[in-house]
Amino acid sequence: MKRLFIVNLLSERVARKGSVLEPLGKTVGVTCFRLDPFDALPSAVTQAAKDGIQHVIIEGGDGTVQGVISAFLYQADKFDTFPAFTIIPGGMTNQVAKNIGLKSAKMASVERALSSDLSPVELPLLDITDSDGPSYAGFLFSTGAIPQITRYTTGRLHTKGIGGSIAVLGGIIKGIRGNDDALMQTTPVEIAGLHSGPHLGSVVTTLPSLILGLDPFWGSEDAPLRVTWVEGKYRGLGRNILSLWAGSKSKDRSENGFHSRRVNDLDYQYEGDIVLDGEFLSIPSGKFTIRPTRVVTFLR
Repeated sequence: MKRLFIVNLLSERVARKGSVLEPLGKTVGVTCFRLDPFDALPSAVTQAAKDGIQHVIIEGGDGTVQGVISAFLYQADKFDTFPAFTIIPGGMTNQVAKNIGLKSAKMASVERALSSDLSPVELPLLDITDSDGPSYAGFLFSTGAIPQITRYTTGRLHTKGIGGSIAVLGGIIKGIRGNDDALMQTTPVEIAGLHSGPHLGSVVTTLPSLILGLDPFWGSEDAPLRVTWVEGKYRGLGRNILSLWAGSKSKDRSENGFHSRRVNDLDYQYEGDIVLDGEFLSIPSGKFTIRPTRVVTFLR
């Protein structure tokens, strides 16, 4: 199997502890491409297609994984066979790696994984298309309170050296307590066929679960996109989140303003903050559609 290593040396764990893939690539004779600068990635993908690369191993955080796989998806028609991917956690939160990647970034764990049969996980990403601009591909999309909490965790907790799952938990707790004017503000949104008016937030993903065991989706329809949204007039935020955290997925929460579905696509009209895999997106038109990408294989 022809492989390509891709590493982001600026990702939090890689910058702090060093790359696993760079020395491993020299040992096993696999090219290791540095995302430095990131602008060189499209040409690296073009070369990967020419070289017939079948397996891409990415070392970096959620933003790195999103950027790399997006670049491959944009050039998918250049590959005779679209490659599979393996993710090595190299960032601060590593939500994607914890779901569909390797659990450890230790050299022995990576060597063992690449020398044995890996289990495939197949799923699409989210394809977010701006009505007047570019498209984005990623795993976890959010509006409303989640971007507000993201600003809090990156601006206050990460700067204090608090990262990963602990920072996410800190942001959630801060939001539930509701004692910060910058968090938990309701904003207007229109999600065609689902909701129109003020909302606390919405979350969309194709991932099978989220971080810390919190998986706030309970729609049962046969469709690839999982979406949950909370109305502006909601009740029992902490109680409902804790109930979902405990795995209670069968309860009807609509009277409290909580809704969840599985859908094939979503049409949004929203002018507030948007976050995709921890990164803020700019969609000036405020109008965009979310669809699934082609199915991608992840080996772990």
